[in-house]
Amino acid sequence: MLSILLTSGLLAFVSAQSIPCGIPTVQPVTSRIVGGKEAVAGSWPYLGLVVDDLGFIAGSATVLGDHVLVTSAQHFEGPGFSVFDLDLKHWRVYLGEHNIHTADPNERYYHFSRVIVHPGFNISSLANDVALIITRETIQLNNNVRPVCLPDPSHQYTIGQVCYLPGWGSTSSTGNEEVLNQVDLPILADSVCQAHFPDFIPDGEVCAGYENGNKDFCGDDIGSPLLCKDLNGMWFIQGIASSGGNCTFANEPGVFEDVPRYTNWIKTTMEQAGYPYQY
Repeated sequence: MLSILLTSGLLAFVSAQSIPCGIPTVQPVTSRIVGGKEAVAGSWPYLGLVVDDLGFIAGSATVLGDHVLVTSAQHFEGPGFSVFDLDLKHWRVYLGEHNIHTADPNERYYHFSRVIVHPGFNISSLANDVALIITRETIQLNNNVRPVCLPDPSHQYTIGQVCYLPGWGSTSSTGNEEVLNQVDLPILADSVCQAHFPDFIPDGEVCAGYENGNKDFCGDDIGSPLLCKDLNGMWFIQGIASSGGNCTFANEPGVFEDVPRYTNWIKTTMEQAGYPYQY
């Protein structure tokens, strides 16, 4: 399984207030390549690898601050179990990660303190598939670990805009799922998604990908962010991978929770937890 080690070297630490959201120190390569590609190490510093209480990869999460990450609720709620049944002291999230089978010099893991599942989450329909992870330790923000920007609640996605999904299962075409991969996914019209998924929820979800099956996300990418770049060059989280992802094997796009619909809930919940969003 994982041979990830907690590094003992000191990382350059900066406070949450001293750095902007959505600005990586290593720029991601955004040229479009069929099937996706390995990401440049450090180019998606917002991404965390979630490992469950059995030591298996559960998916991904996205840094929002020095104690909070956002992810998919389906990691923690399902048929016959809920977050209250989980032994969270064994759950952890790895940040600054690139290769899951080597001790990357910039990686560090953090234990879970709490998980807050959206009160409207429905495991059958996957409506409101959003949850917040509160870490026990303070997340050390640095060049390799940074917060993503939250979109304004009024933000409307642009059909055709090419966004990016980083994850450790986002493409099998690289031949190496041990490293962080990325895939470019254009945002699609709601009508396209409804044609593929009758249960698609336009008021809470966004569709992205390709109808020909060239690129999509995989099961290990549940909870991964759909990241888009705004006009100021800052990366914001447009979506959270939820359903529809069948790697490259199905002629269908992927379904993501539409984050602007949840920005107010996320900010309110972070403040109630004692860690207000600062960007």
